[in-house]
Amino acid sequence: MKTIISIFMLLLASMSLQAQVRHIKPSTVLALRDFPFDKYDQLQKIMADRKLTAAEEKTLEQFEDNVIFEELYSGHCSWYCGGQVDTITASSALKPSKSYTYEASNAHDFDHETAWVEGAQGHGIGEWLCYEFSGSCPRITTVKIMNGYIKSDKTWRDNGRVKSLLLYYNGEPYAILDLVDSRSLQCFDVGTLGFHDSDAPSWTLKFEIKEVYPGKKYADTAITELYFDGIDVH
Repeated sequence: MKTIISIFMLLLASMSLQAQVRHIKPSTVLALRDFPFDKYDQLQKIMADRKLTAAEEKTLEQFEDNVIFEELYSGHCSWYCGGQVDTITASSALKPSKSYTYEASNAHDFDHETAWVEGAQGHGIGEWLCYEFSGSCPRITTVKIMNGYIKSDKTWRDNGRVKSLLLYYNGEPYAILDLVDSRSLQCFDVGTLGFHDSDAPSWTLKFEIKEVYPGKKYADTAITELYFDGIDVH
């Protein structure tokens, strides 16, 4: 009986929390295509030795028209020209395999072939990532998420994806981010977070998994990239 009452109280608390914080849907959803970085790198090396053929030029243009390239590898000007994350921690991480790790920092390494994968039993409900920033850091207005293990269409389908994330701002529930179940870049307008003041204390954003889209093969839930855009940089 006590167990049933405890579960009931947790459900009530969850319902109350969802009523208190607003839900934010993505303002932008950009579909992701495979990006064979090794082939792109090969073309870059060829360019150093000779002029590309017409066919190679066309292939290069296709690579550079890819959202993954534009967001992660192009080196374009962004919030990161002045902003940075001091530390990233996670409640858990899947144990590394021979070839890959799944640690918290993978969610912010700007590499589409790595991912943070939670390491808890089940689908990872309640597991979280926490980002810490200095008080002087430029303010954040947008959260960008490449949801699931996007390395390939197969890894994306085989592993779980996040359906909703509870965002905490400095330890307080702030909003619920509702993600669509697509292999995409999803951008969330979250208001203005942070201080951009050298006298301000450090502050945090925590992202807690509330719901998931189960994977076809594995119970593990993954996030490939979770990063930011904002103001105060230029």
